[in-house]
Amino acid sequence: MMSLMKRTQTETSTTKRRGYRFWLICIAIILGLPFLLYYGYCWGLWGRNSLLLQYVFQCNCPPASEEARYPEYVNVIVPACRYVSSILSPTGRFLYVREKNDNVDSAFLLDLYTIDRIEINDSLLSTFLTDDLWFVESGLEDEIIDRTNGIIYSIQTFRFWRENAYINGEPNLELLVVSLEQAERVFFTQRYNDTVVVLMSDFTANPNRGFTFSRSDIPMGEFNSRVEQFLQENNIVYQTIREDFPTEVISPNGRLVARNKGIYLVATGQKVIEGISSVRVRGWTNDGRSVIYTPYFGGPCLFRIGIPLGDDTTCFIRVSQPVLLLKVPEEYLTPTETP
Repeated sequence: MMSLMKRTQTETSTTKRRGYRFWLICIAIILGLPFLLYYGYCWGLWGRNSLLLQYVFQCNCPPASEEARYPEYVNVIVPACRYVSSILSPTGRFLYVREKNDNVDSAFLLDLYTIDRIEINDSLLSTFLTDDLWFVESGLEDEIIDRTNGIIYSIQTFRFWRENAYINGEPNLELLVVSLEQAERVFFTQRYNDTVVVLMSDFTANPNRGFTFSRSDIPMGEFNSRVEQFLQENNIVYQTIREDFPTEVISPNGRLVARNKGIYLVATGQKVIEGISSVRVRGWTNDGRSVIYTPYFGGPCLFRIGIPLGDDTTCFIRVSQPVLLLKVPEEYLTPTETP
């Protein structure tokens, strides 16, 4: 009888200990799950494509972990949670970046060949004309900035450039064409209002010899193409500054084409690099070895709101994304036959 009682007590004690262990394990799992989820996401073990996890965790992850969440061929060159906007230079040598630190915006120039950060005077750059000439569009009086010496040149819009630029409220197109024919450099920018920047040969010595014009100065043709149409019809030699987010961009050697969904061989259409769905193509670096991808309109939308029974919606929450550099495998860069 005593033996039976001892055995029963022992079994009861063992059952209690097992119960305690079970609940301790459950509590440990419950307490540890957020940390496991957090570190697992940060270091790319899971959830790398989840916008919800990105929104919740990515700005709180260790900085070194951001690149770990992408494939080996991807380099993060501007962190997601600091990125505001960027502009790629025509040759792909520089990236003008606006970023935020503690809700304060600043700008810098990133050398994409060396990945060195170059500090610059903060200015709301509208576009690059060349790697060294920058354009700031401000309205009545625009600006050209020479990166090499820091000089800022003010130039006027065509309407105010000459007294006879407008006659009876209409643009003097004859004067405009003659001036374009005499210009040393003409830049047609596809950003904003298709602004054209016109620079004469002695522009740096006489900045008033430069001017700009846009769609409002060309009262003819289709709205979205009339500026370029005007230049072509008058046989004006000009350089096109492409739009910020092109559909596709051919590599400097002509063998590859970069699109939003990846990088492809031109000859066969074979995809050689998978794209990153949360960013869009901007252009090739000047050495033709990598492609820059950046967020579009602040990043993908996590949550939209709209009017009930209406068709229009507005993004309520956008998820920040980094600036990425996708490196092309060496075998697709050498002048050999297509693999």
